[in-house]
Amino acid sequence: MLEGRKVILRVLEEADAEILQKWYMDKDFRLAYDAYESVELDIIKEEISQAKGGVYDPRLKKLPFMVLRKRDRQPIGVCCLRDIDRLNGHAELLLGIGEKDMRLSGYGLDLLIVLLDLAYYDLGLRKTYMRVLENQPYGLQNALKFGYKPEGHLRDQAFVEGKYVNMFFLGLLRSEYEKLSIVPKWKKRAEGGRR
Repeated sequence: MLEGRKVILRVLEEADAEILQKWYMDKDFRLAYDAYESVELDIIKEEISQAKGGVYDPRLKKLPFMVLRKRDRQPIGVCCLRDIDRLNGHAELLLGIGEKDMRLSGYGLDLLIVLLDLAYYDLGLRKTYMRVLENQPYGLQNALKFGYKPEGHLRDQAFVEGKYVNMFFLGLLRSEYEKLSIVPKWKKRAEGGRR
């Protein structure tokens, strides 16, 4: 398990399949988090079983985690490192808070820092990147505010709600992450809460 100030990340378990299915069927959640293949329960269970092997298995290209609220261990979301390329040192980062009433409550920031620490320090990656649709202004705004840099976009890349929208690519190098002022402050607050 990986711990932050407000969240815990743990490996997905087969019992999580029904919770994931509920979130995957939520249109708003799907627009922000697309690291799944289907909303069918059997396929979700198969995806969970394929993710076994642990963080340090060099064959894994995808590492999904259940996000738990730390104070009561309630599942509130899911996150993933996908398309992990250990040779070139990068991976796509995805995160989604599935419980609507938990969105915009500071869980995303904590989750992001925990997942980036895993990517940069445990896996030794040099870069993480995100894909964000232009009709997800909070996702784009929050990623840029955190420190992700625009790297380009694909025009009319996705057909959403009857129209084509652009997809933006954002990247963050490990060296840039280490210079962000929010990270040590957040970690210090997390450590202070553990005493």
